[in-house]
Amino acid sequence: MDCQQIEQLLSHYFDHELPRDQRAEVESHLENCPPCSDQLADIRMLSDAARSLSSARPPHDLWDRIAAQLKEPRLPESVNNDTVDLKSRSRFDQRRSWSLFAMAAVLLIGVGLVWMFQPASHPHDPLVNYAQLLDSSPLAAQEHLVSQYSGQTVSVEEAVELVGYRPRNVDPPPSGYSCDKLVVLDMPCCKCVQAVWQRADQTQVAIFEHKSKMDDWFEGEPSINIKCREKVCRVTQLDAQLAATWRIGSRLVTAIGVKDTDELATFVAALR
Repeated sequence: MDCQQIEQLLSHYFDHELPRDQRAEVESHLENCPPCSDQLADIRMLSDAARSLSSARPPHDLWDRIAAQLKEPRLPESVNNDTVDLKSRSRFDQRRSWSLFAMAAVLLIGVGLVWMFQPASHPHDPLVNYAQLLDSSPLAAQEHLVSQYSGQTVSVEEAVELVGYRPRNVDPPPSGYSCDKLVVLDMPCCKCVQAVWQRADQTQVAIFEHKSKMDDWFEGEPSINIKCREKVCRVTQLDAQLAATWRIGSRLVTAIGVKDTDELATFVAALR
């Protein structure tokens, strides 16, 4: 295996999820590859930090300061009852250059990396932390989420057995995406199934099916309601990420890491 393949397996290796032969192959590679060994050490360090650190949440105007530095447009603020139809707004202006991502990351790291791995003051704060790390450090983001909500990687059958129903997100993802893993999380609202979908460019989006109120997750963050494929979706801006929530039957689906409203429409069509 090369380093890129090993990097994709490090989180599974750390969680003891690999078959014996594959685990031995990873260990053999790690013995002779300092960069991959360092990355595993980082995952271990961040996992330990998530369990031990404590600090106050950073100021709520953190995004405003970052936006002022970057001169980037924000998601338009709206009263939760206001709904914007996608026929009139086909997409939010969420395209950002890599240089702006890097600048935002530097600012966030300066005030937030320590905080991101600390016990939350709100039961769903780890989801905000997860969203803020998903683009830049998906392995660390996932490890943090699993540590906060006692997550376990499962098969489709195990997911169904643990939650007592068949979630929509255990089915194959739409064209252009592959399912990297399924995880059952013991969250305050319910046992929640997380599907980690991977795009062709190896970036990830996380799909959660859960039982809670529409505005319970990401409460207090900038949000707007839009109408997408006849579904009312609550879209929340989380620094460089978008999260979207919509109802399917008696449950909710939340997608974290959505690029734009075109991608959101793809997810809504696939998860009905």
